[in-house]
Amino acid sequence: MRSSLRFITGAILAGASLVAPARAQQEDPDPGRAAAGDEIAVLRREVASLRELVRRLEGQIASLVDARAREEEAAAPHSAVPPTAPPRPTPVIPGASGITRTPSLMNPALSAVFEVTGTTSLDGEREGNGFDLSEAEVALQAVVDPFTRVDLFLAFPADESPEVEEGYISTLDLPGPLQLKGGRFKSSFGKWNRLHSHAYFTADLPNALESYFGEESLTHDGLSLSVLIPNARDLYLESITEIGSATSGPAFNSADRDLTYLQHLKAFFDTTPHSTLEVGATGAWGRTGATESLLEAIEATPMFTGPAPRENLKTNVAGLNVTYKWRPVGSSVYRSFLWQTELLRSRREVQFLIDPATLGFDTVRSLGGYSYLEWQFARRWRAGARYDRLEFPDADGEREWAASTLVRFKPSEFQEIRFQVKHTRRNPAASLRFGGESDDTGIFLEWIPIFGAHGADEY
Repeated sequence: MRSSLRFITGAILAGASLVAPARAQQEDPDPGRAAAGDEIAVLRREVASLRELVRRLEGQIASLVDARAREEEAAAPHSAVPPTAPPRPTPVIPGASGITRTPSLMNPALSAVFEVTGTTSLDGEREGNGFDLSEAEVALQAVVDPFTRVDLFLAFPADESPEVEEGYISTLDLPGPLQLKGGRFKSSFGKWNRLHSHAYFTADLPNALESYFGEESLTHDGLSLSVLIPNARDLYLESITEIGSATSGPAFNSADRDLTYLQHLKAFFDTTPHSTLEVGATGAWGRTGATESLLEAIEATPMFTGPAPRENLKTNVAGLNVTYKWRPVGSSVYRSFLWQTELLRSRREVQFLIDPATLGFDTVRSLGGYSYLEWQFARRWRAGARYDRLEFPDADGEREWAASTLVRFKPSEFQEIRFQVKHTRRNPAASLRFGGESDDTGIFLEWIPIFGAHGADEY
C-alpha cells in the first residue's frame, strides 16, 4: 500500500511540472510582459495545492485500510492475528531439545502394491496353476523426528493370514558415517535378497535363493549397523553387520530361535560416466533344525523310537555378488543394460533316518547361484534372461538347472507387466523331490500396479 502511495504522489508531482507552465502561459500569453517573480509565485502555489491534495488522499486511504482491518478482526475474533503481532511459536516435541514438529512429520507416506499372477506348466502338472492375487502389500513410511524414521510393510498373501513383512526403525543422525536399524528387515545378503517381490527382475526368485532361504527371503528380527568405510581413494565402501533371530526358513529354521550373525561388505565404483560396478561379499552363520525330508521320513515310520531331531545344528552360507549397470547419459530413459550374478556356498549339518531307532549325522556342502542379463530397448520395454544352477543344501548329489527368458513392460513408474518362460531340468536324485519330474516348463504372467507414495527400491 505504501508503494502505491509513493507511485500516486510521483505521478501527481510529475503532472504538476507539466500543468503549471501551461497554466502560466494561458494567464500571460506574452512571456515577455510577465516578471520572473510572478512566474515563480504561480508555480509555488500550484505545487503547494497539489501537495495538500496528496496529503488528503493519503489520509483517506489510511482510514480505509484501518476500517477494513477492524472489519476482518470483528468477523473472525478468534482466528485473526493483527499484522503487528509476533509469530506464534511452533509446538515442541517433548524431550527433543527444541526440535519442532511439522505437519509432514505427522502424515506418513502410504502406498499399496498388488501382484496379480498367473502361472501354468506346459505339461499341466505344476502346482498352483491359474490366476490369483499372489500378494498385496501396504507400506507406511514416515520420519518420526530428525533422529529416526519408521518403515512398515504389511503383506497380505493369497489364502494366508496377514503378516509384517518388514517393520523397522532407522537412525538418521548418528555421529560419523553410521546408521543403526532395528526391528524386522530383509537381511543384507547379496543383492537380490533385500528386494520385495514386486521389485524382482523376474516373476520368481532365483532357484538358489529360494532353496537356501525360502520364498520370503532371509529375514531377521534384530539389529543392523551399517558403516561407510573411509579410504584414501574416496571410494564407496560399506560394511553391514547384523545380529538377530532369523524367521523360519531352509537355512536357519531352529525352533530355539538361536541368534544368526551376518556380515556384508560392498564396494561401489563409477567405471565410466555411463556405467557403475558393484561388488559384494556376505557371510551368515547360525543354527538350524530338522530338514523337511527327515520330518517326512519320521512321519512315514510309525514305529519310530529314536531321539527327537536336534535344533542346534550348525549352518553357514557365504555369497559373492557382482552387478554391472550401464545407462548412457542423455538417453538413460530409453537405453540401459544390467548384468547381475550371485554365487552362494552352503555348509549345513543335517540328520537323516537310519532305522526306526537311529538318526545319522552328516555335513552337506553345496553350491548355487544365478546370472541375469537385461537389455532395455525402448522407454517402456525390457528383455531379460536368467540362468540358475543349484545343488540342494540339505542333501548330497541333488542338482537342478533352469533357464528363463522374459519381457517386462512398464507403462509408467507405477505399473509393470511381466511375461516369463522358464525351463527346468533335474538329475535323477533331485527329481524324486518333485514326484519324479526330471524337467518342467513353466509360464508366468504378472501384473503389478502401485499407488501411493511408495519408497524407491535400492539402486
